Amino acid sequence: MTQPRRLDPAFATTEDIVRAAGVTRRTVAAWVAQGLLPAPTKVSQGSPGGVFNRFPVWAVERARYIAHQRAAGFTTAEVLAALTELNALQRGEGSAANAPRR
Repeated sequence: MTQPRRLDPAFATTEDIVRAAGVTRRTVAAWVAQGLLPAPTKVSQGSPGGVFNRFPVWAVERARYIAHQRAAGFTTAEVLAALTELNALQRGEGSAANAPRR
């Protein structure tokens, strides 16, 4: 029987994202390639732990959002645009942050 991996709670695995978003590993890989999710860091725990991908923990919630938006009929380009705007707002660079004050 293999030992469970001991992971830093600040990170998530591909399996965490698959379970949270209800998608396949192939979909996660496609989302990374399309820029919807950040590229993971490959981590090796040696034999028998193997190599696995490590995502920032916030990628789990982002994957849930992407899955929800795609299920609602939004295109990949529309989801990417929404994520770009959300990122800008979180950094204080969005249109609402730059609007003149009255």
